Amino acid sequence: MKFKNKTLSLVFALLMIVGSSFVIGMNDSYAKTSCIKKLSAGKTYYYNLDGDKDKDSIKQYVSRGSVYLKVNGVVKKVISDYYPEYMSYNVKIYDFNKKDKSLDIVITHSEEDCYYETRIIKFKNKTCKLNKVYKDSYVYSYDNSNGMIKFKARMGSRYSYFMKSIGCFVCSPQTRINGYNVYDQYTANMASDSWMSTDITKHNYIAAKKLTAYTSTNGNKKAYTINKGEVVHAYAFYQNGNKRYIKVKNKYGKYAYVKASSSLLFTSESCLWWG
Repeated sequence: MKFKNKTLSLVFALLMIVGSSFVIGMNDSYAKTSCIKKLSAGKTYYYNLDGDKDKDSIKQYVSRGSVYLKVNGVVKKVISDYYPEYMSYNVKIYDFNKKDKSLDIVITHSEEDCYYETRIIKFKNKTCKLNKVYKDSYVYSYDNSNGMIKFKARMGSRYSYFMKSIGCFVCSPQTRINGYNVYDQYTANMASDSWMSTDITKHNYIAAKKLTAYTSTNGNKKAYTINKGEVVHAYAFYQNGNKRYIKVKNKYGKYAYVKASSSLLFTSESCLWWG
């Protein structure tokens, strides 16, 4: 009996260890939000940014109304016209992709009207290999197992064209970073944030005119017609160059894609507006 109890205890302990390892491993790679370090202004830090085993020097500072980043003696202006009375910023080091053996410097600044701008910078020795700006967007989460970054973005972002079709919005674009390359994804799901807590996917948009909904973003095969006055729900934006679609769901629960337009597809009264 004692032997049986000891055996069961051992099995239970092993299961607990395996289970804990699984949870830790899962949390380590999925939906991370934390950074390696937030850099204070005027202080020099040392991190291996490019995976060459040598530590690089990094310093951020404010001078004459602008914010600068200095890496290995090379200076880059990262924010122009900085006014601390109504603007704030931070500089953080991330490891967005643990497989590419390099670190990412992220500069985010915001203004009183809730406008955000995010800049991702990567250095190799003294060369700036990546300097990518995302307007009206901020990093929301990332998966460091594949380098996928999720943003929260608003009307001033790279999806700004959709405001002409649907009014104000918050969406969640994704970008994959690998080494010194970024790959902006085509689809951005609807989202909410602290500024707009409304779940856009549950909002009722009323068609301002008869619309054709397609089975895919190819726009070749018709899925169904949305009649004037009919209610639909918006779920995502698709953008590939000048090819733009809004993913919608009709009253029957069927998903399809409506071509974005330079004028409102839905009645102004049913669209979301703020600011």
